[in-house]
Amino acid sequence: MTFNTYTADEIGLVAVKLADAGLVLGQNVARHTDNDFASGAAGKAYLKVPGALTARARSLRDKMTAVVFDEIAEDRVSVDLSTHLVSAVKIGDAELSLDVRDFSAQVLKPQVEAVVDGIETAIADVIADIEATDVSEDYDDETPTKIFTLGRRALRNRGVDVANDDLVAYVGGNVVDVLLDSGALDFSKTGDADALRKGSLGRIAGFQCVESGRIGADEVVFATKSGIFLATKAPAIPEGANFGAVVTAEGLTLRYLRDYSADYLVDRSVVSTFVGAGIAPLYDIVRDYDTGEATAEPVEGGAVVKFSTVALEGGTDA
Repeated sequence: MTFNTYTADEIGLVAVKLADAGLVLGQNVARHTDNDFASGAAGKAYLKVPGALTARARSLRDKMTAVVFDEIAEDRVSVDLSTHLVSAVKIGDAELSLDVRDFSAQVLKPQVEAVVDGIETAIADVIADIEATDVSEDYDDETPTKIFTLGRRALRNRGVDVANDDLVAYVGGNVVDVLLDSGALDFSKTGDADALRKGSLGRIAGFQCVESGRIGADEVVFATKSGIFLATKAPAIPEGANFGAVVTAEGLTLRYLRDYSADYLVDRSVVSTFVGAGIAPLYDIVRDYDTGEATAEPVEGGAVVKFSTVALEGGTDA
């Protein structure tokens, strides 16, 4: 094969495109690259949280009172980027000359799939740490979509604008089976005849529903699309690397490196990135129009709730 047909930037961009296409959980989270956060120390970075203001009222014809100027105080949330996902492979002379006919399909794609699996695992670990609410008494196999009404209510109670926010529901396998058997995922209900073929279940009660084997089979996770964040930052290209690139696209950042080891007569291909995931902060903005002050009060748990459709020992009831 002609290996040097591609530049490092082109290979890096293909890698990012492949990564974006391979994400499931990661398709419906807020993605951040180093353009969105400030560098920190000890494997941490910081996402900026916009400040809040209160508009001040004044008389329509007031020309004597000075305008009051406010300061914008932004907050920040810490992101742990200590996970370094790396896929590194060696390609011998014989493989390079005789076996590898399509570099993207035979080498790059498996490497990217490995990194994507690590990214999906990072998001799944965040979801696993969320305490589930027991809704088993309200869940009925005959009318399973009622759980989505409960999901909307739970998010609304946290201050989420469910009428206008992008809503997503990650649905466990057993719940998907019940939804299928009930007819809730029929085209007439979801409005998307190709949803199942595309990996999506369609839309129920305003939630874009996605089946995931990475959450509990009897669980449903309701969130806004910005309720969980994914942060990626590529390591710097080493000074000694002659063929390397850092590519940012589709809300993802990856580094690609390739070199040749004369000691072992192998080409080395490396795909890597630093990864962090977490619950995005959610704030209840309280405005006092008498004083002109605005306070951002954190909402515990953010814009993500997890329901269990089976009884939990010692679980939290809805």
